[in-house]
Amino acid sequence: MIRALAVVLLLILLGGTVYLATRPGQEVTSASNPEVVVTCDGSTGVSADHCRSWGDDVLALGPPSATFELQDVNHLHFSKPLFGLGSPCHVEYYLGRYADDPAWEDDVPCLGE
Repeated sequence: MIRALAVVLLLILLGGTVYLATRPGQEVTSASNPEVVVTCDGSTGVSADHCRSWGDDVLALGPPSATFELQDVNHLHFSKPLFGLGSPCHVEYYLGRYADDPAWEDDVPCLGE
């Protein structure tokens, strides 16, 4: 009986882990700058509206570095550690001229924190 219960709990935990790891993310355009695409990984668990708002909030803060101008940013990518244990969320800034490599990476507060 205990073994069966342990197997059931393990399957539920495994199913939850698979769901968290594979749930779809969001890709929206910024409301404050329509030229910026905001992507939120499924691990963030946010809706499209929250993803857009998160991106707009980060854009409103201005550039995180003097190495690039905010008008050069064309993509923000948000992610969160799988279980969010002790780690903040992460944002990557992409520039049009270097579309595959982030120009800057930073930790940001996760939504709801």
